[in-house]
Amino acid sequence: MRVSNKKLSLVSILLFLIPFFTIIICLENHSNFKNEDIFPFFDGKVSISLVGRQFYNVILFKLSFLIYGLLSILFYSFLFTHFNKFKLENNMNIMGLFLNIFLFIYLIFLGDKSLDLSSLIRRIAIILYIILLFIIHIRSFFYLKILTNKKKGFFLILSQNICIFFLIVMSLFVIIGSPWVNPLIDYPYNLKNVIEWNFFLISILFYLPMSVLLYNLKK
Repeated sequence: MRVSNKKLSLVSILLFLIPFFTIIICLENHSNFKNEDIFPFFDGKVSISLVGRQFYNVILFKLSFLIYGLLSILFYSFLFTHFNKFKLENNMNIMGLFLNIFLFIYLIFLGDKSLDLSSLIRRIAIILYIILLFIIHIRSFFYLKILTNKKKGFFLILSQNICIFFLIVMSLFVIIGSPWVNPLIDYPYNLKNVIEWNFFLISILFYLPMSVLLYNLKK
């Protein structure tokens, strides 16, 4: 199934808006319930998982990210077809599917205390999700750069540069946060949370300049 550039661009914007407003609402709920100011992007007082699994957030958090995941699967399936149309062999559909399977596993075990391994399963799932998300962002930009390389325009060039900047920042977060993968390393809790929140923000912000590139694809 093929979709127009405009629709692909719109879906890319939704992939930013849905998780962004979900996490902002959940953070506000958590702050109000605890009666304290929390800004984990800087202070790292709480993790995304901690905020999302609270009883006043868990339904909204899981439902919103379920919708986000399903939309993401469709998006990368459409992107696969779109790239193939320009004779660019890719496996975006498979990567998008596995990416969100790991997200769904994380959501299933979020707040689940019925299994002793729930925390470990959730940890492995989110690590694999982060790795795949990072790779799929790089590959998506690589193909979009090829398809928009000969086009000119201020916003197009700006969006390409913003994508490159975001990928560099994400790379730094991955490098700095990689020791957390090893459970034997006593990684600072607040630092882990700061990296986690900012990586999450940059990873969804990436869809905004990406939407501009998609809009400017060849017809």
